[in-house]
Order: sequence, then C-alpha cells, then structure tokens
Amino acid sequence: MSQDIEGFVRELNNTWQQGKLEELTRFYHPDVVLLPPDAGEPIYGRSAVIDTYGDFASAATLHEFVISSLEVFDFAATAVVHMGFAVEFSLQQQRLRESGLEVYVLNITDGEPAIVWRCQNILESREIIRS
Repeated sequence: MSQDIEGFVRELNNTWQQGKLEELTRFYHPDVVLLPPDAGEPIYGRSAVIDTYGDFASAATLHEFVISSLEVFDFAATAVVHMGFAVEFSLQQQRLRESGLEVYVLNITDGEPAIVWRCQNILESREIIRS
C-alpha cells in the first residue's frame, strides 16, 4: 500500500501546482482538519482546506515546489505520510524560499484513500536577494 499512498500524495501536489483546484476534492475527506504553518486556528472541512490552495494561488506566484523526502507508514486502514518539501514563490514584492514538513493522515476505505488530517510546518524561510 505504501507505493499507492506515495503516488496519491505526489498526484495531490501535482494537481494543486497545475492550478486544478476543483480536482482537489477527491484527495480530502469532507471532515478533514488542517493545522496551518503559522500555528493559527485549525481549518475544518474539505472546502475550507481547498480554499487555502486558492488563497495561495491568488496571493503568490509559485516558481518551484520539490518533494525532498516522502515516507509512508501503514496502519491497516490508516496511513501516515511524512513529506519534506522546498518551495520558492513570490509574495508582495518578495521572493521567498521555504523548506518544511507536512504530515498527512489518510483514512483508507474500500481501497480509496482520503486525507483526514494535514499539518504543515515551515522549518526555514528566507528571502532570496537578487543582485
């Protein structure tokens, strides 16, 4: 199952990078919870979580997104994914490069995975200065 879940997470990340926000519904459980990287209030529900992708897309210009590590831990009808990433984007006249970790918890029902929990952590954020 680990390879299937790894493919699922890679497909999720390809989908949002391509701007196919309407297709993100198939990745998320209706009652998903997202803990945002700023340690703010949890975000509840599939629509609200998908809105975060749209908010990012309308506020920032994505230059690069790379998955640097991806581990899947299987527990019968549950999988936990630990994903390292690096992202480069422009936001409000700044070009930023961030590295971080995401943790996904997936419920697998009838062979179909759905993300029920997502936690984002930014480990490093720095402005890219151009000379």
